[in-house]
Amino acid sequence: MQNNPAEKTLKLRLYGTFSAEWSDGTKLNVRSTKLRAMIALLAMAPDMTRTRSWLQDKLWSLSGAELGRASLRRGLSDLKRAIGPDFEALFDVSHDNIALNDDVVELVGTPTEGEFLEGIEIAEGGFTSWVNEQRNNRPQLISSLEFFNPSDKTGILPAVAVLPFLQSFQRDGENVLGDMLAEEVSRALSRSQLIDVISHLSCRNLNMRLLNLADVRRALNVEYVIHGSYRQDGEHFHLDADFLDADSGRIIWSRQFSAHMSDFLNGGQEIVADISRQIGQSILSTSIELATSKPLPEVASHALLVSGVALMHRLKLASFAKARPLIEEIIRKSPNHASLYAWLGKWYVLSVHQGWSNDLKKDSQIAKDCTTRALDLDPECSFSLAADGLVHSNLLKEFDAAEHRFDRATELNPNDALAWLLKGTMHAFRDEGGKAVSYTKRACSLSPLDPQKYYFESLTATALAADQQYELALQYAENSLKANRRHSSTLRVKTASLHFLGREIEARDAAKELLVCEPNLTVNGWLRNHPAANFKTGQRWAEAFLKAGVPSG
Repeated sequence: MQNNPAEKTLKLRLYGTFSAEWSDGTKLNVRSTKLRAMIALLAMAPDMTRTRSWLQDKLWSLSGAELGRASLRRGLSDLKRAIGPDFEALFDVSHDNIALNDDVVELVGTPTEGEFLEGIEIAEGGFTSWVNEQRNNRPQLISSLEFFNPSDKTGILPAVAVLPFLQSFQRDGENVLGDMLAEEVSRALSRSQLIDVISHLSCRNLNMRLLNLADVRRALNVEYVIHGSYRQDGEHFHLDADFLDADSGRIIWSRQFSAHMSDFLNGGQEIVADISRQIGQSILSTSIELATSKPLPEVASHALLVSGVALMHRLKLASFAKARPLIEEIIRKSPNHASLYAWLGKWYVLSVHQGWSNDLKKDSQIAKDCTTRALDLDPECSFSLAADGLVHSNLLKEFDAAEHRFDRATELNPNDALAWLLKGTMHAFRDEGGKAVSYTKRACSLSPLDPQKYYFESLTATALAADQQYELALQYAENSLKANRRHSSTLRVKTASLHFLGREIEARDAAKELLVCEPNLTVNGWLRNHPAANFKTGQRWAEAFLKAGVPSG
């Protein structure tokens, strides 16, 4: 299914009366209330995947474990008979998990159309609690943002302590290499908008040969700790590192990293990047697990934020839709943090750019309201300035205001990778390819560790294409698509770059893939809405889309 999108999709309506209908108009013939509920449970999961045990707990807990397993197996058999040959395309069933294929499923409808799963009532405590939570915990954002209530909770980012790495078998004396390595990892992690890193000096003052994990948590108030020891082997050194959940003491991972001594001492960052990337990925996956295993009010703020941003940037409609309630929940808990409103504003920008907005004017205004609120709370938050610049350039097409925001953001925080990236993209739209490439490459050099790497590569490809460096633009676009093949902007850059390289057949194939992700796309519609439309770059890209097979509209 990865390279051959389904010829038809299943449209699921979860608000009001439940319905499931194929895009060709035929209805999904599933009469069992529990099986309809199971489809809804899957559709509302991150990546549309649930474990068998979770489904049994929600739908067949009264039957007991053994009968519950048998009931689930029988339900799957009934579904297979009812759906027929399309079952294999729609479901992915393994020993542990059951999933809907999110390439095939499309969620339709909004909460304005009725109650969530209206009329589906099942006498199982687990299901009743879950469905009531969905019905009661989905506030609708209004432009004034009046529904956010005050809260005393403050910490919104997962805090990480990188303790100085100790030299094996050495009890006293200098530990220069381990200290330098810990400092570089701390510096790399601190560039992320999604991680709160304890200062290296604070960690350095702890005597780790005498302290235990509980002492570290009390002293530094962190969620995660990385520590370990290294040993030298000639010109190489080997680091054995443990990444821990500071609260439970659980080892999330224990891994070995190696590097050439002179490479690291002369500025080589490969080992630092590898350690930092694995820490970031672990925080991401742990946060999503936390945020999707409990009712939202019980989830820690840091897990809500990281998982919300991660799901937002997957750009699968099912995951994207789940991101907003997570960010809204943390805003209710911590309404005075500027960056939270900036992330919510960015969600609306992405919704518009992916073609998922049903009301472009309204969603653009909400995005603007969010970033305005962020700047009201903290006028000198570089991330909020960058997000507001994004709204002004991409939605409002007010480039002078956008440029002012980006310049101020990079002045306040020269290490704000996102601000440099968005600043570069704005210059790409304005036919200033040289500046665009310079700024986006600077953004990439700051190595973001959060779930936006594909986004950085995509917008760098945009800058390169604006500078007519089409071979390199295509390379960046291809790398971005490996991580996120649904990003419409990347597919547009790929289509245009292939066209200008004279690879017309491939350009047409890329345009077909683009139209699968954005079926309502037309060249005229793109020109009406895209910020580059009134510049030479936009006109050239529009011509490329037309020749590659995008309808004129």
